[in-house]
Amino acid sequence: MKYDVDSINKRKKYANTVKKVLAVILVILIYNIILIFISAENDGIELFGYRAYVITSDSMEPAINNGDAIVVKNCEEEDLQTGDVITFEQNQEVITHRIQKIEEDQTTKEKTYITKGDNNNIEDSENIKYSAIIGKCILTIPYLGKIILVLENKLIILIIILIILIVFFFKIQKQEKLENRREKKKIEEEKR
Repeated sequence: MKYDVDSINKRKKYANTVKKVLAVILVILIYNIILIFISAENDGIELFGYRAYVITSDSMEPAINNGDAIVVKNCEEEDLQTGDVITFEQNQEVITHRIQKIEEDQTTKEKTYITKGDNNNIEDSENIKYSAIIGKCILTIPYLGKIILVLENKLIILIIILIILIVFFFKIQKQEKLENRREKKKIEEEKR
């Protein structure tokens, strides 16, 4: 490994590029965490076609456990198939269950969806229309919902995340300074 000025500058450029990539990844991570916090409650806010919910029942075990967080994406009616896990509104509740059957009314050509929780013995009592469907479950994050429910103050959680990120960046900067000092010291020793 060279320790001249050009190689040091190249490593600094490389380190800056790595920092920028890490910053983009962290922004994406923070976006997802904020999405989950904002929409974790039943009347969640939609961000770019995605919503997040915390599962508060055992009806979908073992696929989705009580306390897991899920991310739901808007979907078109033709994208729904038997076996898909969907989130829908029924009797002013938000429910996440699996589609068991899809039936079509012969006169109106309107589809209805028969759903059931994986852990339930019987199908849901009401058939679901497409207008009640919020979206299709695309991601399950185990245990995150339990953490969210325990730490109900979302501001504190965001502050904790920001503190962790700040500490992480300070640690990277400290390592870079130490590395630069070592390189400069080696260059000075070589000149002697």
